[in-house]
Amino acid sequence: MLDLIKQSNIVILAADDETDRLAGRYISEGALPQKSIADASHIAAASVNALDMIISLNFRHIVKERTIEMTGAINTLLSYKTVKIKTPMEVIDDEKTRYHLGRDSRDPS
Repeated sequence: MLDLIKQSNIVILAADDETDRLAGRYISEGALPQKSIADASHIAAASVNALDMIISLNFRHIVKERTIEMTGAINTLLSYKTVKIKTPMEVIDDEKTRYHLGRDSRDPS
């Protein structure tokens, strides 16, 4: 896995005090459950580093309406950029994805 990361020029975001504080705030405000500190840290790292989006298949704690709304509100309150949280199906545009999303693959939109 590390070789693949190096080959793809992927930047690994290190956790820091700011990320930990923001993740703790997500937990204390109820955006994520106490046991989900790793998921809260994932969202916090993206927020602290002003990323545009997280793509995840974690439907239990990350790609969840309550989590998306509450982390967005907390970010706004604390002057962080709101990070979009999406599934791969929402961002990959190919024929198979269009079929699953109920769009006609011949429709260019």
